[in-house]
Formats: sequence, C-alpha cells, structure tokens
Amino acid sequence: MSDLRGHRIVGYIPDMIFDKELDYLGGHGFEHVALASNSVSVQINWIRQGGGVGVVHDFALPAVTGVKRILTDQFSLSRSFYLVRHEDDRRLERLNRFAALLTDGVRREVARLERIAAQV
Repeated sequence: MSDLRGHRIVGYIPDMIFDKELDYLGGHGFEHVALASNSVSVQINWIRQGGGVGVVHDFALPAVTGVKRILTDQFSLSRSFYLVRHEDDRRLERLNRFAALLTDGVRREVARLERIAAQV
C-alpha cells in the first residue's frame, strides 16, 4: 500500500463524499486524489487510460479492458445496495413482485459478474 504513494490516485471528489464510511481512500491515508470525479464511469475510464490507480467494482471489471487488479490481498471493500420504496408500495402486490424480481435479478447479475472478474 505504501508504494501507491508514488502513483496518481483516482477517486471521488472529496467535498462530495457525504459520509465518512464512503471515504474509503481517506481511511487508508489517501486524503488527496489526483483525478477526482463523482462518476464511477469516469473514474474507470481514467484508470483504463493510464490516468492513475483507483478502486473499481469487481462487477464492473468484465466490461473494462486494460485494467489490472492489484493489492487484492491487502485492500478489499464490501458495499451494500438498497432498493428504497415508498411505504405505500407494500400494499400493491404487483410492486412487491416487481421489487422481488428486480432484487433477485440484480443479485444474480452482480454474482455472475463477480465470478467472471475473479477469473480475470
């Protein structure tokens, strides 16, 4: 991890990080990023084009060429995604079915992409 100090770091715009738990780089001693964007897509493309080193979601890796995984034994993050619904939606069975299908589908797709990324 200390070797990363000699590399340009790609990450989020620090002023736009609204929760300290989301400041995963600052929590590892990287208070300054050379290239900052609140767009994950922009960050990935900067990394892909050689702009620096950064954090990429495992499930995004199968769609990105030219990105190499490093320090996987020293740095790992787990995040949760939530489906937020209005409480009145619970009364409508069609919306409950849709939410269940959407949630299951996203879980399956993320798991599939993570399996592919593990092979890269």
